[in-house]
Amino acid sequence: MTRINKCTFKKNVAFYAACFAFTVTLFVTLAVAGHVYPFGDNSFLAGDLKYQYIDFFAWFRRVLLGEENLRYSFSQGLGMNTWGLYSYYLASPFNLLCVLFPKDKLTLFVFVIAALKLGCIHISSAWFLQKRFGLPKPAAFLLSLSFTFCSWTISNLRNPLWIDCLILLPICAYGCYELIRKQRMIRLVIATALNIMFCWYTAYISILFLCIFVLVEFIDYVTEEEFCWKLMFDRALRFAGAIALGLLLSAWTFLPTILAMSKGGPVMTLGPLLKTSIKSLIRGFLPCMWVNNESTPQFYCGIIMMLLAVSLLVNRTISIKTRIATLVVTIILVASSVLSPLEYIWCGMRVPNGFYSRTAFLLSFFALWAAGYAFQKLNERPTLRRAHRPAIIMPLLALTAIELFANAHVMWNQLYTGYSEEANSAYIATATDTITAIQDQTSASFYRIDRTTTRVDSAALNEGLTLGYNQLSSYSSANNPQAIALLNSLGYSSIGEFSTRYAEPILAVDALLGVKYAISENAPAGYVLAKTNQADSTSAVYENPYALSIGVAASSDIQNSTLKSENPFEKQNDLYSKILGREVELYTKIEATSTENSNSLKQWSVTVPASSIGYLYINKDATAGSYWPVTLTIDQRTIENEAWRFDNNIRQIADASDAPSQHTVSIGVAEGYTDMPQDDEPVFYALNLDVFRQIINELKTSEFIPTVFEDGKIEGEYTAKDDGNLLLSVPYDEGWNITVNGTAAELTPAADKGLSSLNVQKGTNRIVMTYKTPGALAGLAVSLATAAALVAAGLYAGHKKSRR
Repeated sequence: MTRINKCTFKKNVAFYAACFAFTVTLFVTLAVAGHVYPFGDNSFLAGDLKYQYIDFFAWFRRVLLGEENLRYSFSQGLGMNTWGLYSYYLASPFNLLCVLFPKDKLTLFVFVIAALKLGCIHISSAWFLQKRFGLPKPAAFLLSLSFTFCSWTISNLRNPLWIDCLILLPICAYGCYELIRKQRMIRLVIATALNIMFCWYTAYISILFLCIFVLVEFIDYVTEEEFCWKLMFDRALRFAGAIALGLLLSAWTFLPTILAMSKGGPVMTLGPLLKTSIKSLIRGFLPCMWVNNESTPQFYCGIIMMLLAVSLLVNRTISIKTRIATLVVTIILVASSVLSPLEYIWCGMRVPNGFYSRTAFLLSFFALWAAGYAFQKLNERPTLRRAHRPAIIMPLLALTAIELFANAHVMWNQLYTGYSEEANSAYIATATDTITAIQDQTSASFYRIDRTTTRVDSAALNEGLTLGYNQLSSYSSANNPQAIALLNSLGYSSIGEFSTRYAEPILAVDALLGVKYAISENAPAGYVLAKTNQADSTSAVYENPYALSIGVAASSDIQNSTLKSENPFEKQNDLYSKILGREVELYTKIEATSTENSNSLKQWSVTVPASSIGYLYINKDATAGSYWPVTLTIDQRTIENEAWRFDNNIRQIADASDAPSQHTVSIGVAEGYTDMPQDDEPVFYALNLDVFRQIINELKTSEFIPTVFEDGKIEGEYTAKDDGNLLLSVPYDEGWNITVNGTAAELTPAADKGLSSLNVQKGTNRIVMTYKTPGALAGLAVSLATAAALVAAGLYAGHKKSRR
């Protein structure tokens, strides 16, 4: 390396170090000003960070430490292929740092990687501006800072899985430029592969954007070169080839991800055509005007950068074709946050649930490109060549930094408030003690635990992943949809949601699914107080004496069965009937007398029969959607929000008694609402305890009690009285490899594919089940073959070049 090159290298290193350091400093200053942890008690866990991701990080830390299985987990729903969880939420290389932090300091880990990611965004976008437009370092610093601290980034630090895309997008964009101008594909290939590996969801969005962006670069290129169809087809084929090669390189993770997440699940209907109003749209472009109301897009990305970007459209030194292309793309990107059909396309042909304007970062990046282009042209003018000198650029940089800081501070004051980090830490410590006490007193290899309280609100439903226990509750976009659908249809949550909340124990289903312990605020009917109680003052640990093991003998009716869906009680009757091979009535309907019926209050008098547990379930109004609850009152017990997304559970009216008991049930307008869904109607049923006990005793005579029950592995001996079926409370999944007495066997779907059935023979059956991620080996083979082909092609090209 020559002396000049060494000097240039050192200057570049210093420049990028300055970009990183400035961004991290600004980020830390934001936290200090907002009293955000670790500089205050406002937790850095906001939005889905506190509901979902923090539990996923805790689980991933346990995986890296060898305590959990990366391929499969029984800690969510009834069990799930966790490759989708990993590739969607956890594949960022930054997440490997979680092993450096104690389990009670994971909020600090999230804060640290957010700072690191922001610093890397500043570096990559500054690099892009210098490489693509040859901008001087001060200008590149200012514009890339604006992109780094744009409104979208600041508001979506609560979605850390999406942030890596902003690091790779500038590299992908420069790859498009190289492909068009220099016919080089390798940078785009590698950057695309890394984008897919780190988060396939944002990779899809960015690849869709690159298909548009590369056209702008091509149009700009052909304004300098003569257009011909041959040139266009050549570049189109190269671009398509680069994207395809990127997909093939990432097949080791992409293929098993597609197989894991393509099992269907609830599909939300497309909403109104317009996602926002003109007023909110305008607010989205202005600093300090964003409102956390799911209708204000995050378009703001620094006034200077936005003005420069707009100036490109009126700069006559730039080709009219380039300017028109820029305007068209800008309109498309703005419209993508306004029109539901466009948003639907960008979000993978799915209606997004929350986090409005997910694609706004694309407009911010395109503004960065347009501003860089405009500044390049301005810099060519003799009168403006000195505009980047310190005397001019430093005040502009200071103003930009202040403006970006003020905007971010306003946003953080809305996002990082109302959740205490001290309370979060205290809850985790208490929950850990509770679960440890249960696990220490129980020697069984299989049992499930769940709780009616959560860490925050009603949506922190992944605690089993954090603390290493098997639970039914689940809140994740990467789950087993058939298992979640079954649980919800049996009365645990709203039908059609992709989450399940164990809001209240349901004795008959809990028993069948092996829920042995319930941590509950109220004593659940049929349960007994556990011997060891380490729960907090608001809840206690209860033991279910009827809990079954992982498998029971079942009739052939259960195989490939579809359950009746009139209501959760009839569904449970049908499930037990199919297991036993005869009609049974665990539940009988209770006739309730209406005592009041108005638009704001409905009330019933309910008589629960003797020796029965009384239950109710609210069948929601078809127009109620996910976020229109009611207040439910059962005698003196009030549930503030019922029949909505996270609380639509079978509710206990009364425990069994020797004589019939009278109760009053009412539903009314929930707090914060002016009315209630008029067609919300509760159904009332009684669980006959004598019938229930008889059935459980019958099933207990044919239990499969495994000797090994681990994530992704089940082993044990089962003695069958006759040839027949073994019903497993494990969701049907093609990834299970099974041998029975050394001979390969296959699972059969059961109960809407939410459970599994296995054929067994009379006598002793040695069952071994191991889980292998579907598509993993095939994907790895494709990736290795693609990598080998690229290396070979590179060596061949290098050899040809050297011969010349």
